[in-house]
Order: sequence, then structure tokens, then C-alpha cells
Amino acid sequence: MKNKIIIILLFAAISSHGQTPLSLDSILARIENAHPRLKTADARVRELDTYSKGAITMPAPQVGGGFWMTPYNPARWREGMGAFMVTGEQMFPNRNMQRAEQRYMGAMSGMEVAERGVMQNMLFAEAKAAYFKWLVLGKKIAVLDESKKALRLLIESAEQRYQFNREKLGSVYKGKTELAELDRMQAMYTGEIRQQRAMLNTLMQRDPATGFDIDTTGWRVPIIPLLPDTSRIAARSDFRTIEQSLRVARLEQEWQRSKLKPEYGLRFDHMFAFGGTPWQFSLMGMATMPLAPWANKDVKARIEGIDYRLAAFEWQKADLVNQIRGNLADRLVMMQTLQEQIDSYERDIIPNQRKRFQSTLLAWEQNTDELFMTLDAWLELKMSRLSQLDLLQQLLQARTDYEKELEQR
Repeated sequence: MKNKIIIILLFAAISSHGQTPLSLDSILARIENAHPRLKTADARVRELDTYSKGAITMPAPQVGGGFWMTPYNPARWREGMGAFMVTGEQMFPNRNMQRAEQRYMGAMSGMEVAERGVMQNMLFAEAKAAYFKWLVLGKKIAVLDESKKALRLLIESAEQRYQFNREKLGSVYKGKTELAELDRMQAMYTGEIRQQRAMLNTLMQRDPATGFDIDTTGWRVPIIPLLPDTSRIAARSDFRTIEQSLRVARLEQEWQRSKLKPEYGLRFDHMFAFGGTPWQFSLMGMATMPLAPWANKDVKARIEGIDYRLAAFEWQKADLVNQIRGNLADRLVMMQTLQEQIDSYERDIIPNQRKRFQSTLLAWEQNTDELFMTLDAWLELKMSRLSQLDLLQQLLQARTDYEKELEQR
């Protein structure tokens, strides 16, 4: 078992050797620049922007040609009856309608930008959770290393005492059992670190087996923030998505209203008359009549329906604000509670248990206490330090969830 653990640790050391530690900011920057979901959103934004450029255009002209008022009997053509006609027609669109459509199409890309922010916020939260879990696991391994050093010294001393009948063999085996348990826990934590490394590599679009370490220099426990005002909530991407949806709906309504205005066209016909008859032409203007009641029912229905959509978006905004404020308040209470427990471990529990361990160790060295009592004190101290780190993990996760609610990088 011990040989397997050593091989695992050597493999982890070799795989990460020579790699520059990555800070959280550098990891987030790589995700922002390389993740396919964000690249897809960028391409979608450019697509919609390109569509809006083609909104202002002229309809294709229509041309035609053929016989006009021509007898079926070709012999009558010599008498000047009939003609061959060519025709051309061009409609002139309503520029106000096209500009309204262009604004509507341009606003659609704004929705994609806001939705991209939502997606990026989710990816950043996943990366932070993996990063902080890795960080805490590293601290747990450091605690186990320190505990193993102390336990080995106890075992060596107990084995020497056993040779002189000053210690029981069961106490020695208990110490060795606890040492094997520490090796097991360390192997488990090392495996979990590999899992977090693979997750971060995947988010950064790298080979999951790529070795690297995280940079923890300058890291400290985050300060508990205050409940933000509504203006911070309004900066969230999902909130801006609703705002952009409102804008898109209003522009769509404006575009639909512009369809109630007429469009104009021009038609020119030229006749090549037969039998020496003078050539003739016709020039006609045209206009659509969208104000006719039988021609605009669908447009008016869309305009009215958009009013209900706008009202729904307003209610959705109000619900989102209330939900976010509730989530933030819940995370703040959780962080405060966790921080109080961490402080209690740091201020009272761990110092007292360390003193108890030192006192039982001194009593054992003076042959006034048994090794079992010293091992129990050592075990309680180790478990308390690991429990404190579990609380730290929960605090960092709560902070990550809090920053996710506010889209803080």
C-alpha cells in the first residue's frame, strides 16, 4: 500500500515538474479566450450584426416581355394590330420601416452578448469551485504531512519503550494503524486534486492530463462582504438579457407599426407596335394600402401582443431582483456563520486541543499516562484541523456562489 502511494505521489510530482503555477486570474483568462461555448456566442453576435447591415436595401426590380393585344392571326399584324411589349417594375421601400428593422436586428445581437455573459459567469463559477477545492485539499495534505511526522516520532519512541517493557504492543499497532489511515487519506486527497486539475484543464480547453500547479501566493480568506444595492444586481448578464429583451420587443413593435405605412413603386411599359404603328409606352405609379382593415389584422395583432410581452418582461425583472437579493442574503448569512465557526476553531478549539496533546505527550514521556491517551489527543487535534478546512471549503464555495450571483470575476 505504501509503495503504491509513493508511486502516485512521484507521478504527480513528475507530471507537474517544470510547470509554471497558474493563478486564478490566468485560469479565468484562458477560459474566456478559448472556451468553445464563448467562441460560439461571439460568432453568433457577428452573425446577427452582419444581418442588420443588410436590412436597408432595395427590392429586386421585375422585368418582363411578351405580346400585347396581339391578334391570333399573324396576317393582321401587318395592319398595325398588336405589339411586342417589354416592361419593368421597381418598388421603393419605406425607409422608416427598413431602419426600424435594422434597429431590431441590431438589438438581437445585444441579447446574444448578454447571454454570453451568463454563460461565462457559469464557467467562471465552475473554475473557481475547482480552484478553491484544490487549494483546500493542498492544505489538508499539509496537515496530514505534519501529523505523520509527529505520529512517526511517537511510534519510534513507543517501539523503543516496548523493548524495555515500558509500552504495550497494542499501542504501537494502534499508532501504525493511524499512520496507514493517514496514507490512505493523503492518497484520496491527491486523487481529488487530480480530478480538479483535469476539470480545470477541460475548462481551459487543454488535455485533461496536462500537469500544472495552482499559484496560491498571496492568498487569504475572503472578507465577508456587505449586501449590495440594486444597481449591482442590474449589472448581471441575465438581468441585462431581460432589459435587452424589452428593448428588442419595443423595436419589434416599432417595426410592426412601420408596416402600416404605404410603400410606393413605379412601372414602365414599352410597346413595339406592328405594321408601322407608332411605338407606345405607359408609365404608372403604385402604392400599397396597408391601412385597409382587411390587410392589417395580423400587424395590429402583433403590436397588441407585444404589449403583453413587455408587461411579462417587467414582471420577470421584478421576480429576478427579488430572487437575487434573497440568494445574496442567504449566502451572506452562510458565510458569516461559517466564518464564526472557523474563528472558533482558530481561537479556542485547536489551541486547547494542541495543549491537551502536548500535556498528554509530556505525561506519557514521564510514564504517568499511556500512549492511547496521547494518540487520542493527537487524533482529536488532526480531526479538528481537517474539520476547520472543511468549513473553509464551504466558506469558499459560498463566496463563489455569492460572486456568481453578482457576476464578480
